[in-house]
Amino acid sequence: MKLNRRLVLAGTAAGVAVVAGATTIALANPGNTVTQIIGHRATLSDSVQVNDDRIKFQTKDAVDMITQKVTFPAGGTSGWHYHPGVVLVVVESGNVTTHDANCQTKTYGPGEAFVESGTDPFMVSNETAVDAVDIATIASPAGGPFRIETDPPPCAN
Repeated sequence: MKLNRRLVLAGTAAGVAVVAGATTIALANPGNTVTQIIGHRATLSDSVQVNDDRIKFQTKDAVDMITQKVTFPAGGTSGWHYHPGVVLVVVESGNVTTHDANCQTKTYGPGEAFVESGTDPFMVSNETAVDAVDIATIASPAGGPFRIETDPPPCAN
């Protein structure tokens, strides 16, 4: 357990160094948001198994990680997509609404967080008149894509 905790701490420290030293790059996605990479792709090579303080984190193979700042203009969306692996999202400002494969929605504001995972269609939107910003850290199978575009679910048509 202590060895795994040290691996996670070492990986976290390396990730912080990557974020601190990274030059940001603005990218557009198929929705109409702007994604700024603030922690470039880094690989957590060792398997990790941590179960501490009622939080569990486990990988079975190498995992690539990236951290992004996503700005949603008023009325903006991420477009329908999914992420292999898991995404941890923190809302920095404004409000974003998540839309799942069953067209269920939930709105999150500053200081709130949500998780994206699975292969079902998913979309995030800003249904307000002011910009919204979130920070997303993606953990995805090493060497694979971080995001896959998909069609909207039947209920969204």
